[in-house]
Amino acid sequence: MRSFYALFAIISLTTGFCISKPSRITKPGKKTILLPPYQVTAEPAVFETSFFPNAQVRRDSLTINLTPDFLGNLPVPSGRIIATDPVSMRTTAFTTKFPRGRFPVELAVAHFNEDERVAFARIVFSAQPVARWEMALLRGQKPLAIHDSAYYGYPVDGGTGLFIDARHMMGLKNYLNNQGAYEELFIKGFELSPSGQSYRTGFLIAAHSDTLATFSTGWGDGFYATYVGFDAQNHPCRLLTDFQVISWQ
Repeated sequence: MRSFYALFAIISLTTGFCISKPSRITKPGKKTILLPPYQVTAEPAVFETSFFPNAQVRRDSLTINLTPDFLGNLPVPSGRIIATDPVSMRTTAFTTKFPRGRFPVELAVAHFNEDERVAFARIVFSAQPVARWEMALLRGQKPLAIHDSAYYGYPVDGGTGLFIDARHMMGLKNYLNNQGAYEELFIKGFELSPSGQSYRTGFLIAAHSDTLATFSTGWGDGFYATYVGFDAQNHPCRLLTDFQVISWQ
């Protein structure tokens, strides 16, 4: 059953996202940060344990098996991250200032009832354990408790979400003004594998420099919250979007 796709895209910035050379699919490479399993104390624990090897969650009579999927290392030159979908294309970054550099983007893929869905997408900024989670905020938003019934998020209309550094957003918007660019990034990337036997679960599209990570959003269209994990020194060490596949509240 075709239900899950993921894409890590590499696009040219120096030419305003105008790809002058043919793009090519590449391997994700090696993670810049290795994060082994550890004893998780911060709640909700599933935000971390879903990415551990052989992770499993039981909800009533349903058993959900989870597998991590490493997409690649996202460049973060400004430390300002935007989470949005390519249709609404929100351009406002979260208020949290993240480390600058190149950081692993991972998905936790849920498998159940012969189906598979992206449960969580995250950026790993350090190997430090998460001491607490907070809802990611935009300017002007008031903090909400992690278990509050109300939450902030971004709307999805197209079944696809993305992470991007704010410095790259204008170039992406300009690039997507080309009618064929959206299809190149967000449709062709999800086509059958060269063998024609299965759909790709994740890959890189390479031109000049990598700029965004994009992925399937759980059940598809919806309204999804993003959370920041802080370590014991109050430094941001994770950014995670929950696609509401696994109930934790």
